[in-house]
Amino acid sequence: MITSSSRHPLRRRHAAVLGAIALSLAACGSDTDASDESASVPEPVEVDQATPRLVVAYADHVEVFDAATIESEGTIATDSAPYVQTAADGRHVFTLAHQDEQIGLVDAGTWVEAHGDHGHFFTTDPTETDLTLDHLSYHAVSDDERSVIWYDDEGSFGVLDHDELEGGTVEPQLFEIGEPHHGVAVPTADGGFLASVAVDGEATGVAVLDATGTETDRFETCPGLHGETHVGETGYAFGCDTGVLLVDGGQARNIASPVDGAGTGTLASDHDSPVVAGTLSAEDQPELDTKLALYDTAASSTSVVELGAPFSNIVVSEGRAIVIGTDGALRVVDLASGTVTTVPAIAAWDKTEDWKEDRPYLAVAGDTLWITDPFAGAIHTLDLTTNALDTAEVDGKPGRLVVVGTSSSEGHSH
Repeated sequence: MITSSSRHPLRRRHAAVLGAIALSLAACGSDTDASDESASVPEPVEVDQATPRLVVAYADHVEVFDAATIESEGTIATDSAPYVQTAADGRHVFTLAHQDEQIGLVDAGTWVEAHGDHGHFFTTDPTETDLTLDHLSYHAVSDDERSVIWYDDEGSFGVLDHDELEGGTVEPQLFEIGEPHHGVAVPTADGGFLASVAVDGEATGVAVLDATGTETDRFETCPGLHGETHVGETGYAFGCDTGVLLVDGGQARNIASPVDGAGTGTLASDHDSPVVAGTLSAEDQPELDTKLALYDTAASSTSVVELGAPFSNIVVSEGRAIVIGTDGALRVVDLASGTVTTVPAIAAWDKTEDWKEDRPYLAVAGDTLWITDPFAGAIHTLDLTTNALDTAEVDGKPGRLVVVGTSSSEGHSH
């Protein structure tokens, strides 16, 4: 039975408002060590334009960079290398340090306040908030109003409303699903949720919940459920051992994998295409590491794109899926045609089975792509319209990253 529990306290220190607008505009900010809690919090500064920023994970901290100049705006200590995922307000970023079973929240310090038909842009120093949750988590999924954090160790999830991020004591609502498992929960357009369900600790599909957490339906047609992404305005796709499960408006359907015996575990999409990009994997088919699956959710058809090399994460923007291969070259895949464009970017690298090992990661917004390069100690910025590549040296080995403070429809993937 799925029940909604009473709220438990979650604390944070600094305000958040509406999310981000306009990419590729001049940045403003000061260089501050955000982990210094003794420092006073500066007043926000109003600026003429939006200020995109990158939040980048390292082995023992996250660092916030100006996305245009790759100048550091501040660092925040963590106990291990976290996953970083953007919150509902587009300003805050969750740090999911699953190795230490701890969840935190970073204020990236860039936002817009809407006033009728225009907005006012502000920046401040990035800061660590007081949010701390002792849970094992890999997924925090957000829409424009809510963030949903899945707790693997409990088989439950916590919900934060957009408005609750504006300051004071944040108390996420806790929804208990069932037995602990590696899963995910997502907010739906009707105020409810989709949450993974499991049998013997293995995810088998999703339950449909209303806003109170009451189960109204269940679709257990996704064995090995892993990974999710938005589809269109209101739907979601979930990766399965047999392909993908699509759920939208309380209705569900499956699209079979384009390769017999192979499943999909990581998905990525954006609002510009009905096609969802995904990985392919099967224990007896290691050659699938070099292939990308394309699921056309409108036509219920599939195809396979050969990329020629294993790759890191998938990002999607404006109808293009983008990966970086172990040969150091980017593959830009047109989702409509499957056409692949190869763009040299960094030196060749090795992909190991250990996901904790160093590897490059991508983030994208509009026509701008960022690449972390832990082997060169650099962050690269690529203009996807010209393929011009700029490189900025940074300290340490940068890893996973997200971009905040943009207006473009960034691809969503897990």
